[in-house]
Amino acid sequence: MDLVSRLFIVLLFLSPLVHGQSADSLIDIGHRNYELGEYKIAIDYFERALQQDSNNPEIYYLMGVCKSQIQLNKQAIIDYNKALELDFSFAEVHFEKGYSLFMLGKLEEAILAYDKAVSLRPENAVAYVNRGSVKCILGDKEGAMADWKKAEELGAPIPEQDCDL
Repeated sequence: MDLVSRLFIVLLFLSPLVHGQSADSLIDIGHRNYELGEYKIAIDYFERALQQDSNNPEIYYLMGVCKSQIQLNKQAIIDYNKALELDFSFAEVHFEKGYSLFMLGKLEEAILAYDKAVSLRPENAVAYVNRGSVKCILGDKEGAMADWKKAEELGAPIPEQDCDL
């Protein structure tokens, strides 16, 4: 076998290793970009990861978080809903969905998402803070105060908040 044929065979076998990154490695790269605030680049990596593994709820969750960071909350909710289709018990997705719904002014739906988040992870103090804030906006002073008290019991520093309407 001549040198050209050997090189061709080696390149043939190396090509998938160089160009065909696994879903996990794409998720890792996307997550690093997310941490750097490079949300659009992160989304690109997460979309590439979905081509490898379209049944991974974490990928949809991470894409939604990135989209939320750049105020694409409607698109984020689509991603969160897909993640929840795959794993309805993914508490963080419910929490983030609540935030995106809040940002879109869908306050009642936001409370429902936060309800689910705290039912799945009752130790999530921030979910109580957020749900309390939405309740306050909706005029539920007692509900807001109860949520903020619970958040404080869980160790969340509560800023000076008043729910006088």
